[in-house]
Amino acid sequence: MAEEQLDWYAILGVERTATAKEITKAYRVKALKVHPDKNPDPNAAKVFHELSQAYDLLLDPAARAAFDNLLNVKVQAKARSDKYDVTRKRFMDDLKSREDAFKKQQQDEKAAAIRMKYEMERIKQEGIKKREAKEAELRRQVEEVEEAASAARQAARDEEATSLDATLRIKWKKKKHTFEPQELEAVFEKFGPIDSCLSMKPGSAVVSFKALTGAFAAMKAHEREALELEPFSVSWAAGIEPVLVANLRSKEKSQPATTPTTSTPPSSASTPKPAFNVASVGAPAFSAPAFGSVTSFAGFPSSIPGFRPPPTFSVAQDIPLVDDYEAATLARMKNKDNERKRLAEEILRLDQEEEERLSSKTDDNKKQRV
Repeated sequence: MAEEQLDWYAILGVERTATAKEITKAYRVKALKVHPDKNPDPNAAKVFHELSQAYDLLLDPAARAAFDNLLNVKVQAKARSDKYDVTRKRFMDDLKSREDAFKKQQQDEKAAAIRMKYEMERIKQEGIKKREAKEAELRRQVEEVEEAASAARQAARDEEATSLDATLRIKWKKKKHTFEPQELEAVFEKFGPIDSCLSMKPGSAVVSFKALTGAFAAMKAHEREALELEPFSVSWAAGIEPVLVANLRSKEKSQPATTPTTSTPPSSASTPKPAFNVASVGAPAFSAPAFGSVTSFAGFPSSIPGFRPPPTFSVAQDIPLVDDYEAATLARMKNKDNERKRLAEEILRLDQEEEERLSSKTDDNKKQRV
């Protein structure tokens, strides 16, 4: 037989005439006993749920009145049913059980479908939130790595640009002149701070400036045939002019500037400022040579596009570097002097081999003539 309608009064253990205060008191007493957190019984959750339903229904006046009316109808129906004969009562009970079973089945299926739909939607929303959070975190990490890698690559390019690009190859006739590295530094430091000066044999040397501006100033003075550079032949150590210098020359041609030609030193109030501002590119200031023609930088642009001074790295630097780029940059900084010396020695070695080849060729020609 189908399960009958629950008696909410019986569940709470109160009479039908109980007041709201009595119902609340009865609910609290039973709730402490059947709460799932305190009662290990597997059916505790079901009992507690029924208890809560009874409490909510009986405290609602409209719902309680409807339930009382239902109880009255049941009492009256029971009274009428008692009058029926046994056969009719058996048929009625069977029909009622079938109807109740069908209704219960429909309700259970509907409740299960609703519950499943709710759970699927909840899982879907949680998955979307987790995926969005993970994607945001991955994007943040990728951006940090890209920024660190870009900063490291830029630092490496700046460091590399200040090594060979700022190095000049110096030659002179060894039969007429003899220059020591200290003397060469004294001559070329007028154009900018010198990082190193290396001479492996007479007549040839390599001068490395700390900034590209110094090397460019020295090359400009040599092209103007400055008096202090008359004994020397100056060329770029890399064999070709740096791209940055080529850009500067192109800019000079497109925007020529006039150079003051007055022979007497002008007063401080009327002295024109050179167009080239060394401080704007982060390089140390340098003075004009004390002898010979005056070195003029009026044609030099006021700023060097794309040029950045070599960065100064420290342990407390704010730029976050990933391990690979940090290690590569620190290793390059650590071996900076050794790399420059190695390049200078390689350049001098190539010069010496070239001279030996030319000397050997000359001796062979002399022998053939004899």
